[in-house]
Amino acid sequence: MQAGDVSLGKVFANDHQNYIPLFQRPYVWDEVDNWEPLWDDVRKASVEVEQENDDTFGASTPRTYFLGAIVSQARRQMPRRLSASNVIDGQQRLTTLQTLLSAARWVAHAKGYTTVTGKFTSLLENRQETIHEAHPEDVYKVWPLPQDNHAFRWVLRPLGSTDGPPRADHKIVRAFLWFQDHIGSWVSEARDPEIRLETLFSTLRDRMQLVHIVLDRQDDPQVIFEALNHRGVALDAADLVKNLLFQTVEEQGDHKRADDLLMDGWLPLDDTPWRDEITTGRIKRSRVDILLSYWLTIRSGQEVLVDHLFADFKIWLSSGEASAAEVIGDIRQHADTFLAVQHLAEEHPLSILLDRMSAPSTTTPWPTLLFLYAHPSIPDAQRELAVHAIDSFLMRRGMCGLTSADYNRLFLQVLIAAKNSDPHRAGEAVVHCLSNQTAPSRVWPSNDMFERAITGDPIYKSVYRARLKSFLVGIENHIQSGKSEPRLRLSSAEKRLNIEHILPQSWEKNWPVHAEADETAKLRRASRLHRLGNLTLLTSKLNPALSNKAWASKRKELAKHSLLRLNALTVLSAPDTAQQYRDEQWAAAWDEERIDLRTEQLAILALKIWAGPQAASEPAEESESVLEPSVMQALATEPGLLQMMAEQVDPSDENAARGSSDLPSYLMTQVVTENDLAVGQIRVPKASKGLFPEQEALVQLEVEDVDIEASWNPRLGPDRERSGVLKLGRAMDGLVYAGSILRIEALGDRLILSS
Repeated sequence: MQAGDVSLGKVFANDHQNYIPLFQRPYVWDEVDNWEPLWDDVRKASVEVEQENDDTFGASTPRTYFLGAIVSQARRQMPRRLSASNVIDGQQRLTTLQTLLSAARWVAHAKGYTTVTGKFTSLLENRQETIHEAHPEDVYKVWPLPQDNHAFRWVLRPLGSTDGPPRADHKIVRAFLWFQDHIGSWVSEARDPEIRLETLFSTLRDRMQLVHIVLDRQDDPQVIFEALNHRGVALDAADLVKNLLFQTVEEQGDHKRADDLLMDGWLPLDDTPWRDEITTGRIKRSRVDILLSYWLTIRSGQEVLVDHLFADFKIWLSSGEASAAEVIGDIRQHADTFLAVQHLAEEHPLSILLDRMSAPSTTTPWPTLLFLYAHPSIPDAQRELAVHAIDSFLMRRGMCGLTSADYNRLFLQVLIAAKNSDPHRAGEAVVHCLSNQTAPSRVWPSNDMFERAITGDPIYKSVYRARLKSFLVGIENHIQSGKSEPRLRLSSAEKRLNIEHILPQSWEKNWPVHAEADETAKLRRASRLHRLGNLTLLTSKLNPALSNKAWASKRKELAKHSLLRLNALTVLSAPDTAQQYRDEQWAAAWDEERIDLRTEQLAILALKIWAGPQAASEPAEESESVLEPSVMQALATEPGLLQMMAEQVDPSDENAARGSSDLPSYLMTQVVTENDLAVGQIRVPKASKGLFPEQEALVQLEVEDVDIEASWNPRLGPDRERSGVLKLGRAMDGLVYAGSILRIEALGDRLILSS
């Protein structure tokens, strides 16, 4: 390696071409950060030279001005070609200086200054007698990338040409026009414009200095490229990857394909939208860097972070036998897929999943999804099977308040399972991998676990708000999809959608419990405040005064949002779980019982939309609920009750079938509602039915130490299984209270129900 200070004139004086290799970044310099600072430096230097020329005594040591560094490495000398060097670093600077020189030449030509025009030409063109007729492009002292070539050749077009630019918005064209305008204005201010142009030329040729680093043939240009980026545009990891790939193309003997690989393969990745910044988590990254991290994760089977992208890519490329040309083609295919899947129809299952992933900024499934959709041998049915499974997995865990800390390693395992499977069973491999997870940080919540979380927990407080919003949006879209009239799907990212408490958070003033109510009644009301059945979506936020008004007034406000089916069909009219109510009766009040019944209805829908591990082989929008959802809710005095239930029964276990001797000795009923008391019944969830007969029968119960004979209906069909019902009639008066959850124990042929 040799390094030294050289004048700009020396860089451009010889009959030599500075060739910008394909691995380099296209021209990206702009006015604010680059052209203006460069021109300010050149103009100030020229003014100083003018002052020196006016000084009778002259400066003892003329000043020089530093423009930065360039790194080059000699190219192999080809017959009939000029000597040439690859520009390893500094191509933006050299291209801009050539553009500035050409702009100055056109200003001189326009003013008829033939001599100074010729001087600028000497720094722009190699002598005609050194150029073979077969290679007229050797006239240029800088040879740019293919995507910049037409614009650059227009900038250096023959003087007097009237041809317009091929692309007026190209940055090289814009740079030329900008320099031409500023040089022309500055020259016109001088008493002698020709002398000023002469001074500008001599300043550029003699006073502007570059550090020129010349690599020997055995030097590794990649090492230099990674280390040097002086006064330029900061490189993305993708620039370093591109550099390495196209150098490897040359080394692997595919140089004849290099132009095509650039123009037909990589070129779009150097422009918008790939160079746009997008937010992942709290950090902004260029889209192309994110794509490459996903792609390398797919190819290497290892997690790749953007911060380590180039280092990991370099290790991967050097450790294998991959063809750089094949890699470029594969990256382009995945890039096209990456954009395409983000523009699918809004009702497409993947569009729905990506919308829900965006709410809590979940990105870990992306490599798996990209793999599934980039490989044409994987059938659409298998892709959608995987999408439904991932959607259910994420939503169920999110609504159960389970951690996402291990998702990076989990979804890497899912990706490997899909890659190692038969393409025609890739979706099944994803389902199988997710279903077999047993660690708490990875388990796919069962129907029972999911149901308990969404019906028992105060989810407004326990669930990440963006996740809760996407959950409610998912239910709204599901309800809409079943209607005949076409409607636009809602997005989880829609900012105008707001979560609203129907029973307001400040309920005491306008929503008091009846005067004779004891403290328990107030606690019961407070316990329903943040439950699922009390939450809805509004298309605009209610001001606090409206939000806290009594039900009669608030109902009118909610009616304004009745285009949302979530409101029209479950708040303003009776849901399917409240068949004992006519719509006008249902809408006459809003209380704890209505919240419980609406919770049950929304749980039914949620279990249908986000089918659990047992039903994941069916599309979520069409599958039937695996469980009849319960509205089991823990009493404030027994916060550990639901967790105890979760530990007792796993509904996905075949041993939980009715009559199994392995069932625990006691289970739980549903929460007892006001309606249950009115009709004299106790509801029993599916998880607890194993202690009861399979058919309708009379059963002997002991309820709170009182013997009662009750009729039992397991309610197994015909369309779907629902909670079983024990009919006790008036015998349960005074024994059971609204809000109770009863423990069920088997003692011989008797069943004991106790609180």
